[in-house]
Amino acid sequence: MTALPPLTPRPDPPPMPRRHRDGPGYWLGLPWRWLYQMAHNGHGIVRVLDITRLRPLPHGLVPPDHPWATGLDPATGTYVWHANVLYRSPRGPAEDGLPMDDFVVTKTGQFLAGRVTLSTGPDELPVGPRRRMPHGINSIHGTSHYNSGWLVFTDFADALARLTDRRFRAELRRFVREEGREVLMVFRIRNYHPREYADFVCAVRTLFPWFCNANGPRGRVLWGNAAPFAAANQITGRWIADVYALKRPGGRDCVVRPAVERRKYFRGEYGGGRRHARWPEKLLAWATYWRIRLRGGKGGMFFIDRTRVYADQLDRRQRNGVADGPIARL
Repeated sequence: MTALPPLTPRPDPPPMPRRHRDGPGYWLGLPWRWLYQMAHNGHGIVRVLDITRLRPLPHGLVPPDHPWATGLDPATGTYVWHANVLYRSPRGPAEDGLPMDDFVVTKTGQFLAGRVTLSTGPDELPVGPRRRMPHGINSIHGTSHYNSGWLVFTDFADALARLTDRRFRAELRRFVREEGREVLMVFRIRNYHPREYADFVCAVRTLFPWFCNANGPRGRVLWGNAAPFAAANQITGRWIADVYALKRPGGRDCVVRPAVERRKYFRGEYGGGRRHARWPEKLLAWATYWRIRLRGGKGGMFFIDRTRVYADQLDRRQRNGVADGPIARL
């Protein structure tokens, strides 16, 4: 992977339009969304523990040429990710130097599909430098990239301007309700500050009753992991049916969902929301940050023992005098 550009301050976003206000539904529903999210995420945690520890998924549930491992749509022979892009925010004149949308989507999809391939093939890779995650988590990556609806934004402020638009939120909920899929948000930028990203994912967790992870190239932000581009996945819980289906006869075929119907969702003009996080969202980001900091060397690795699985990396850093960074500093 090419070296990242130096982290430079981004210009301040335009001031929030005075006409925008978060209505009573935002403030009155906030504690209920957080409570529902805790219960919903707790159910997801139990499911992940089941497929990684209690009844761990075995190696080889899908073959190396399975669409989850290749990203290829059997109906077209091309990558399915581009057909599943539900919305792309308009690119401004100052964004011409950013990567093309198809490149961002392809690199992110290939990265996630590569995780699935680690659990395929004739020989099982041992947990360690070549396969860090259990087979169950690698399988979750399969439904995350192949079956998800994708949203493409320039940066976090650009995304918030859409997500705080009531019509956009309603359309996103309609997609999840009608399609029963996960949602994956990818960003054109690679130059961002971890605090900016943490505020954004906690804003998403406050606006919607689903958990959200901050995956990207600039360290492990909160519970997030490494990725070639910033990619925040809203965990709606629809992955559970897909992954558990792999246990059934013929399950590997039924989990390959067709591409989303073209132009069915997000057909309007959006972007009238705010471009910054509110104080409850920032408070959630700091509370989450310190909760992870207090875990010490475990960091944000909840389902694996980071000190064991990444022992080779940690030993190499120690020999080179590099301090361990289990979580990106805010």
